[in-house]
Amino acid sequence: MAEDWQDIAAEVAEALGDVGHTATLLRPTFTGPDHDRQAGPDLPIPVKLLGDTLALGLMNGTTIQTGDRREMMAAEGTTPTPADRLRIGTTSYAIIRAEPFAPGGIGLYYDLILRA
Repeated sequence: MAEDWQDIAAEVAEALGDVGHTATLLRPTFTGPDHDRQAGPDLPIPVKLLGDTLALGLMNGTTIQTGDRREMMAAEGTTPTPADRLRIGTTSYAIIRAEPFAPGGIGLYYDLILRA
């Protein structure tokens, strides 16, 4: 059964690549020992996205605000976190929320809320 979900995850990633767009997940890196860590260059990770709309009822002015963006990101080995940023074109977005859609325990995609 897990293999079936892995096949479906691959199909979802392919479909997002076909109908969606690409972006770059920017993962912060650090150098030096734990007691003296310094920020290093961001690690760029290419990702596949598909934009979605935000229902007005979801916008509460705090968690989800007017102007926020919703994207579905293919689950291809990279788990997005709020520590990461997402660059779409020339705009960099903070990841406000990243929720996996993972029926059967295998991630198919992540539902992202982004803020410029």
